[in-house]
Amino acid sequence: MINQNKFRFKKYLKWILIIPCMVLFIENSNAQEIDFIPEEQSDNFKDLPSPRKALLLSFVVPGLGHHYVDNENWTRGKIHLGSEIALLAGYFGLSARANRLENNLNTLATSKAGVSLSGKDRGFELAIANYDNLEEYNDYQLRTRRWQNILPNTPENRWNWESDNARFEFQNTRDRIANSENQLPTLLTLMVANRIFSGINAFTQAREASSKMPEASVSYLNEFGERGITARLKFNF
Repeated sequence: MINQNKFRFKKYLKWILIIPCMVLFIENSNAQEIDFIPEEQSDNFKDLPSPRKALLLSFVVPGLGHHYVDNENWTRGKIHLGSEIALLAGYFGLSARANRLENNLNTLATSKAGVSLSGKDRGFELAIANYDNLEEYNDYQLRTRRWQNILPNTPENRWNWESDNARFEFQNTRDRIANSENQLPTLLTLMVANRIFSGINAFTQAREASSKMPEASVSYLNEFGERGITARLKFNF
């Protein structure tokens, strides 16, 4: 493993040294070429959207980068913004639903089984949902030799469902809570993906807008490498 790490380090070090050398070579080869931007073109460059800013704005609020690039035509941005609003509404809606059901679960356990869920873990909730009382639960653990799962026979651990329907209602409420909570990570993932796709698209649009500006340059060498002033004007379409 140490030898592999040394090999990788040498490999990365080689590229770290090669890349600056390549940059220096390119800069030296172009040292005799001077770019200039006409005054009117300079003003236009100031009005051009920044790809980096478009990207960052989209990461903060999806669609905002598109509005920054072109506030008159940002249909794609509206789609990302609408998706974000829908995902946020779904996330907070599911969270509120899970909290409401959690309160109902505590009420059911207290009023129908005579036990409080305060400070209890998921295993205790499962025990209450599947067995009528503590004695029945512990008896099953003894018969199946799951001694590590036996609960102490203390007042705070004792429960006794008044009916099967009440226990079934408790089970159903727990399942609905788990269902809601399991969807929350998916919504968060979609929100992250929405920001990434919005940022990439806004970045691309801003860069395309910048690339359409004409480029002008002056060189002290002509195309044959001989001394002489050469002017170049490049239009991007």
